[in-house]
Amino acid sequence: MTVIARFEVIPVHEGSLSKDIATAIEALEDFDIAYTLTATDTVIEADDVEEVFGAVGAAHRAVGGDRVISSIEIDEVRDRDQGAEDRVSSVAEVLGREPRRDRPP
Repeated sequence: MTVIARFEVIPVHEGSLSKDIATAIEALEDFDIAYTLTATDTVIEADDVEEVFGAVGAAHRAVGGDRVISSIEIDEVRDRDQGAEDRVSSVAEVLGREPRRDRPP
């Protein structure tokens, strides 16, 4: 079984969110997951959905302030193992190239 999830933690305040996001990311270190921070969210992988819920909850709680909004999308494949990299590789194979393009200069 593989669980892949994307989530975002959004502290509601003025100014940069970088320190708050870093705090949320640090909270993930206590869990048996893999994660990748992107420009808009964080993708995590685990073998168990409860580990995902625990990690996202810890990231949410780690952010201080008066208001924090979090969202999560979970894809739990129960009949086989297929990680995020496997999915990206599958699309790359169909495309015949990496599914990425840098902005033109």
